[in-house]
Amino acid sequence: PRRGERHLAGGGGGRQRAMAEVLHIAAMSEVPKSSSQGACSSTSSPAVERRENPHALRSHDLKEKVFFGPTWCDNCGGVLIGDGWQCMGPCGRKCHRGLGMEAENCHADLCCTPCEKCVALTAKMSPYQFGDVSKQLMRNLKSRVKEQIVEEAVQEQKKFGRLDKIKEVAVGVRKKWDDKVVIWWLFVLQVGLVLLAQLVSRTLVLMVAWPMHGARGWRLAAYGASESAAVFIFVEAALILLARLLARQLLRYSDIIHAFMLEIMHINLLELDIDLLLAAEAVLRVTECSLWVTCALWVASLANWIAEMRLA
Repeated sequence: PRRGERHLAGGGGGRQRAMAEVLHIAAMSEVPKSSSQGACSSTSSPAVERRENPHALRSHDLKEKVFFGPTWCDNCGGVLIGDGWQCMGPCGRKCHRGLGMEAENCHADLCCTPCEKCVALTAKMSPYQFGDVSKQLMRNLKSRVKEQIVEEAVQEQKKFGRLDKIKEVAVGVRKKWDDKVVIWWLFVLQVGLVLLAQLVSRTLVLMVAWPMHGARGWRLAAYGASESAAVFIFVEAALILLARLLARQLLRYSDIIHAFMLEIMHINLLELDIDLLLAAEAVLRVTECSLWVTCALWVASLANWIAEMRLA
């Protein structure tokens, strides 16, 4: 059998019982005909045109299919019959259209995972029980209704111009964004916050130390201000490192996020002029320079702190 195909389990006759239920349901209601060859028909899902990103995890190339023969869902392990999705990429995984066995949305769950060549997850197979096929067909119907509701909600927001406003904001940010200007303002903000922290610390220490130590309170206030500056700059460096970490994760999962928004939310981020790849790269450039500046400031503040410690 082909990779990813599984045989239904359940006392050796699970597949026969499932097929019997399919024939029983088909006799009561007409089964839609397929225009494609093979056991299922396929229609391409909307594809988003994205810039090539060598650092990103690959998103699934999902195609909508109608499975006329019962098989297993690679996400929840339940019986897969009727409407579903199958990835045309290396993984070749298939899943329910939406609702699955103890899974709210198999389609969304699959979109959140990278497309990687893997071995079939046979451990997730559940034994077939009579009635699973009809139950799954009802779940497929509910999933179609949910999808229609989401599509109508998105179209309504488009008519109201909400998405156009988001696009205007995104276009404005891209036009005004300049790495050098952002780095300069971040530097000004850093210095301003450090000076403010020093002023507050110096004032508080002086208010407490002056009545007890007199003129020596000035020296203690200077020591407290230098200590606050060093700690504050260290916290700033930690925050910049955290921003770089988040940007790297965004760079890695950008394709998956774009595909999820398109497949599940029916919103093409590129049509809104939102490119997560470009955003992540811009944040990495800015934080790299800011991190070097912050490290230089921290070394200077640390040296000042040590000097004030000796004088105090």
